[in-house]
Amino acid sequence: MLETRDLTIRFGGHVAVDAVSCRFEPGTLTAIVGPNGAGKTTYFNLISGQLRASAGSVHLDGHDITAESAPQRTHRGL
Repeated sequence: MLETRDLTIRFGGHVAVDAVSCRFEPGTLTAIVGPNGAGKTTYFNLISGQLRASAGSVHLDGHDITAESAPQRTHRGL
């Protein structure tokens, strides 16, 4: 199970992703939709570890992986 809790990233004064909490359960299909510039790719990059969150956390199978690098997250199976 993958979960984000209040995941946020700011670029200067611009908030690109604002306190997004979501659970992705095994065996379910989930879509993230929105217009261009809504923060979908940025949200994905926060989950994958390509970007570091300004606030909030990412959890995989009950483990807080927020501080882990992208390769560490990949090694966990993300």
